[in-house]
Amino acid sequence: MGPALVVTMVTLLTLAQPLATDLYLTALPAIRNEYGAPVSVVQLTLSVLVLSFGLSQLLWGPAADRFGRRPVMLAGLVAYGGGALIGAAAPTIEVLIGARAVQGIGHAACMVCARALVRDLFKPQQGTHVMAQAMSLLAPATMAIPVIGAFITQYLGWRATLLAMTLFALATLTLVVLRIPETVAMRQPDALNLRQLFRTYGRIARNPSFLSWTALNCTGYAAIFGFFSSSAYLFIETYGVARINFGLVIGGASVAYLAGTFLCRRWIARLGITGSVRRAAWMALAAAVIFIVPQLANAHTPVTLTAALWLMLLAYGVHQPCGHVGQASAFPLNAGAASALGGFSFAAAAFLSGTWLGLMFKPGSSAVLALSIGLLSAATGIIALTLVQRHGKPPAL
Repeated sequence: MGPALVVTMVTLLTLAQPLATDLYLTALPAIRNEYGAPVSVVQLTLSVLVLSFGLSQLLWGPAADRFGRRPVMLAGLVAYGGGALIGAAAPTIEVLIGARAVQGIGHAACMVCARALVRDLFKPQQGTHVMAQAMSLLAPATMAIPVIGAFITQYLGWRATLLAMTLFALATLTLVVLRIPETVAMRQPDALNLRQLFRTYGRIARNPSFLSWTALNCTGYAAIFGFFSSSAYLFIETYGVARINFGLVIGGASVAYLAGTFLCRRWIARLGITGSVRRAAWMALAAAVIFIVPQLANAHTPVTLTAALWLMLLAYGVHQPCGHVGQASAFPLNAGAASALGGFSFAAAAFLSGTWLGLMFKPGSSAVLALSIGLLSAATGIIALTLVQRHGKPPAL
């Protein structure tokens, strides 16, 4: 496989995530209206996807070591596309929730194999360059996907967003079948020894450095997922924002995140990983203020909520890359297991956040959204200034 094909494959496998979530966001009010389901139930179509993604990561990684990358990629893409197709035809909200859970399982396999392909084929420095190229291709796509989802929902209906995911999975599956060979050099027959695997997970979960970085990423991701999963009702139905304009709000958040990753690269060279996280903490705290203070005055508008969101994403653009590096830094021999356990933790935090906001949703009010996300953003800033500074410095830095 040449580098161009690897970059293309990694980009497509990673693209499964924003397609599964961001393409779908503007469709949530339409889904609620069609099924007549409460917001808390409709929220599960997102929350269950994220939870199944997190849980299945814990086993997809070892499965890819045991059976090879190619079988896991094929199985994951079939599950992803099949779940989306079932969801597009779902006669009830319960079937849609189940289909999205299957899609999340497939999404996890895609993400595991995206990382594994690069690790198999390149030395670390070359691999970093390949990943950077893939992320550069992914960035404009993630900015456009919410707007495309709004257009699809507006003119073709919400089911067409799931059909688009099915077509994406079919195209990627075809590429794997025709062009992608097995990349693992040597399969590991004991990779699925569950006793040994979960003993390793237990040791990682007790490490203060891992816990500090995981807490940082959990609160940050829970805040972002909570906003994304709940804000469509508020913006579209309460404030009367057009679906396409709401798509631009979410797309702008991707731009803010991308800007944060550029800041991260600049700051790390001068401040180190913990110093960069400390500086971004003040942005997270400022975002919390913008979420909370206008709400206390009952003065929120789409503009104030968008400003708070974009500032929070700017901070997350620094915190997330640092968090992924810091999380596994104490476990050079078990980096994959540490990443998988961290991924499960993020998904569980997002599930709880989305479920909470769905249960507490009050039509016509921004209070639950603004105060919940504001507190999570504040927690992110406080963790960055305290636990991460105390326990988070990677041993190698």
